[in-house]
Amino acid sequence: MYNSRTGDIIPTVSESLSESLSESLSDTVTAVPAGELVEKIFAVSKLIRQASRDLPIPPHHLRGLRIIATEPIRPARLAERLHITPRAVTDVVDALVAADFITVGDDPTDRRAKVLTITSDGEQIVHTAQQVREEKAQALLSQLSPQQQRDLNFLLAQILDH
Repeated sequence: MYNSRTGDIIPTVSESLSESLSESLSDTVTAVPAGELVEKIFAVSKLIRQASRDLPIPPHHLRGLRIIATEPIRPARLAERLHITPRAVTDVVDALVAADFITVGDDPTDRRAKVLTITSDGEQIVHTAQQVREEKAQALLSQLSPQQQRDLNFLLAQILDH
């Protein structure tokens, strides 16, 4: 409101109330509990991972296959990467060999050791799993506006950078 005698702008009651309310709200609003945020991040991740459940490979075998896809690897090292025992990795390797997703060959640097290498069928499964997960992620993220997606990307990057 404008005071014609003094030339001053006088805030209206609603403007004063709005400013006061904004100040008091900013003082009382608290952050979302970290546990709640972590639960939501895990839930979104789980939804994306579950998208590949219809593939002809169990999830724990797919994890192993994705590791082998990055480079040929010894079974003992695969067990370490999967955080399982060498005995348990034998079952994973046997299943992947039986499905023709990997081959077991001699290690060129140590003829006593074996190396696991992905086959073209294995590469196809890894590619399909990635595609299915990407489609699921896209479907989930399509609920957000492009600006919200950029904001989410920025915030997650900030967390990962620290």
